[in-house]
Amino acid sequence: MPPTPVDDHTEEYEQLAGLSALEVLEGDELARFERHAASCARCRLMVRLDREALARAAPEMDPSPDFKARLMRRAAEELAAAGHTPQPQSANIGVLPRQREPERPTKVIPFWRRSAWASALAAIFAVALVTAGAFTYENQVIASFSLSGDLPGNATVAVRRSGAAELDMKDVPDPEPGFLYEAWVIPRDGQPVPAGTTTSGNATLPLPRDVRGTTVAITKERTRVEAPTSAPILATQVQL
Repeated sequence: MPPTPVDDHTEEYEQLAGLSALEVLEGDELARFERHAASCARCRLMVRLDREALARAAPEMDPSPDFKARLMRRAAEELAAAGHTPQPQSANIGVLPRQREPERPTKVIPFWRRSAWASALAAIFAVALVTAGAFTYENQVIASFSLSGDLPGNATVAVRRSGAAELDMKDVPDPEPGFLYEAWVIPRDGQPVPAGTTTSGNATLPLPRDVRGTTVAITKERTRVEAPTSAPILATQVQL
């Protein structure tokens, strides 16, 4: 049977259902909606369907602490530009009648169509989810390669799905005074490309190009140079 709203169900609760699915309700507003939803099958269904829609839109993300504040501010700006002002709705307005035809399925309105302000908020949030999800996906580390050579410590090349990579050095002895470490990306049958310098054995250097199929090496130099002046002290082949 289709879900039946309780007597105090209003359009406001349908808007709150969408915001509950977005997990942006807090405090008294959240408590009020949860008390209502405990006895309102329609609102519970809305929350479930909205969450399923968001889950299909983008993978899980861990938003920054000020994400909600920025989201609400952006929604307010969008509404102001569109000429809409959010208006609180009375709990006595828009009471939905009980379903008199239980054989007909209930049509649940998607959260992005329930009101102008909820639409703006949900659309911005969905775009943020997709953007963050895509960023997370592209930045997944798909392989790492350890450099080997004459120095203790650890130096690895981490390659991300996007092709970006960085050289991470940990517990490598610092170079002697007057020297530095310089990283290189060496293509097959190509000239070494300088990839950054450091005077510390604990450093992370973003590599300047797609390193797949290249050799990443470290030399010790007296100053930054455009071509190695000595043999690599650490190196690895990025076999992707």
